[in-house]
Amino acid sequence: MDTPETDTGFLASLFQDPSDDDIRTVIAIIAARFPNDGAVAAELATILAASGECITVGGSVSADVASTGGPASLSTLLTPLYLRAAGAIVPKLGVPGRPAGGIDCLGQIPGYRTELSVREILQIIDASGYAHFLAKGRMAPLDGRMFKLRQAMNAQTIPSLVAGSLLSKKLAVGVKHAGLDIRVAPHGNFGNNKTIAAANARLFVQAARTLGIKASPVLTDARYPYQPYLGRRESLLALDDVFRGTCSPWLGSHVDTCRTLALACLPADLRARVAEASPAALRRHFDDNLIAQGADPDDFDALVRDTRKAHTGHVLAAHDGFCFYHLDLLRDRLVEWQGMFISEQEPFPDPVGLVLLIPPGQWVPGGTPIATVRAPESLMPDVIHRLDEVVGTPSRLPHGPDFEAING
Repeated sequence: MDTPETDTGFLASLFQDPSDDDIRTVIAIIAARFPNDGAVAAELATILAASGECITVGGSVSADVASTGGPASLSTLLTPLYLRAAGAIVPKLGVPGRPAGGIDCLGQIPGYRTELSVREILQIIDASGYAHFLAKGRMAPLDGRMFKLRQAMNAQTIPSLVAGSLLSKKLAVGVKHAGLDIRVAPHGNFGNNKTIAAANARLFVQAARTLGIKASPVLTDARYPYQPYLGRRESLLALDDVFRGTCSPWLGSHVDTCRTLALACLPADLRARVAEASPAALRRHFDDNLIAQGADPDDFDALVRDTRKAHTGHVLAAHDGFCFYHLDLLRDRLVEWQGMFISEQEPFPDPVGLVLLIPPGQWVPGGTPIATVRAPESLMPDVIHRLDEVVGTPSRLPHGPDFEAING
């Protein structure tokens, strides 16, 4: 027996400048009746994309890897470089992260333009094959309005809404190969465990197929820090380590994950070029993008040097035990400190950053340095004090991405 088609007629109210009440009604209907519906997600994505400007890019393969949000990952910074190494065109419509998304990390580099017109996006793609930019009301503006209302209605994790939002950005910029880093954790917004996240991944694939997009979601474990660099400028330090070939094993493992995300996203005939991409090749594609978007690679190098020198604070283990990082609380602390400095002139402030020195689950004696800290001198004592709880307090039993002790 054929499965009846979903009636998506209720979405018609989103056409032609809907009111906030119209949007709230649609959110409520989807949450109550269609929370896991690929047809609704696809139709919603189409409407959201059509609410603003759209671009069409040349090249045989247009690709991008998005993420579902969560701290300590470099996937939205590294995967575009791997995709470029394979020859793909990468139009990346980004959103600011909490505390560090790809676009707001790049925005720390002097001269890097995060707000672009359609004409500028196409010029940058012609120059470097990769453009990374904010929507800023031009592309899928209805998606931005809906997301704010979803937050107010506590509807950030409804799968149909999440998939529709993600895919609207791919439609708006002409991406045909859509990877997705589904970050699975209790704080994840597309599945707080692997079973739910896998079901949501299948919904995403179904909706993307309806739209003519080849989707390749991958589940990653976001319960623990993916790598040791936390902060907008610290993410640039991590990139510098990658480019120099000086990654620690912890960071190197995450780089391998990012490479895998790019491999999964691409057609089979392009994957060998990703697997062979060298640190020097990644740096070359990075520099090409910096120059095309108004920045100077020398300024990136100077920012990296200055940021390393600014790490003058230290968090020490309070007692013997196993390193454990309260990642959700740590994210909240960083976002709080950023909020103290945000302004119209400084949309992406970055007052505090950490470099974790010990992987989660490793045993340390009390007094061991756990992290180095960058913060304004006036804030440093309070920052260290508040980080002691979420970074510097080892647990009695080991917990990590590869193991978990059970208290008997």
